[in-house]
Amino acid sequence: MKTVPWAMPWVPSLNVRFSGLMGKQGHNSANTQPFSIITLFRGGTFNKTYNAQYKPEQFIVPKGATQVKVVSVITGHGSDENGCGEFCVTSHHFVVNNHTNVRVFKIAGTPLGCANRVPEGVTPNEHGTWLYGRDGWCDGQEINPWVIDVTSQVSFTKPNTVRYYGWYNGGDPNPQQNPGYIIMYSYLVFYRDM
Repeated sequence: MKTVPWAMPWVPSLNVRFSGLMGKQGHNSANTQPFSIITLFRGGTFNKTYNAQYKPEQFIVPKGATQVKVVSVITGHGSDENGCGEFCVTSHHFVVNNHTNVRVFKIAGTPLGCANRVPEGVTPNEHGTWLYGRDGWCDGQEINPWVIDVTSQVSFTKPNTVRYYGWYNGGDPNPQQNPGYIIMYSYLVFYRDM
């Protein structure tokens, strides 16, 4: 498990089994099931070279696939002179065959961004700065994956390309000191009819 460089690393273990319906977000339906996965991009130090590490990934949709989704979990940590990556608004872009899919963490750095989410599962009254909005996460709350159905953006007969980049303030991050860190896991998941 990747963690920010200054924290003690955790060594968790997880076994995942896909089955049945996967909730209200439409991750899966009763008629499809995931059958193949490709690991995409991981996070890193959120500085001026952050985006340079990400090269376009080519893929071919496996035979029998009927749906394709990008699934990611992204959070920001640390604090440079702009509050990045924990307390600054960042945007994350997955570009599939020139179709851009964007997620912006708008509550980061707001005075009550996480406090206002207590009814959604944030643990109230944690020590320190628990009530401030953070970049993709809040104390005590699970981090829901960002699931993008890209089925209409891919070719089922030709090679496809997916790219990723992360921005601060509409462009590449460029901190002058103590850059923050983005923890990210992202995947392409292929579904087929049952």
